[in-house]
Amino acid sequence: MQYTDNEAALIGGLISTYFFQPAVSASLKDAYSRVLEHLHQNALTSSDLQQIRKAVNFLMPMCQANRQTQRELMGINARTTALLNTSRQL
Repeated sequence: MQYTDNEAALIGGLISTYFFQPAVSASLKDAYSRVLEHLHQNALTSSDLQQIRKAVNFLMPMCQANRQTQRELMGINARTTALLNTSRQL
């Protein structure tokens, strides 16, 4: 199981928009830069998935006004949980 193209695009867009701002610490930017690199290479690690889950949980309250975006984020959160569970079983 992996992210759909739409899910990967949404994850990449949200990370780029919210976590590459000037006020974000360099270490957090570096962490999410690695996540994006692995996302584009389709080589996500368990650590990457945990970072994605943190990002989605952080951003979900900001998207309450847009029900479609909120539904998509809930789907990403569910898929991330499934991917983490799968990676733990390996």
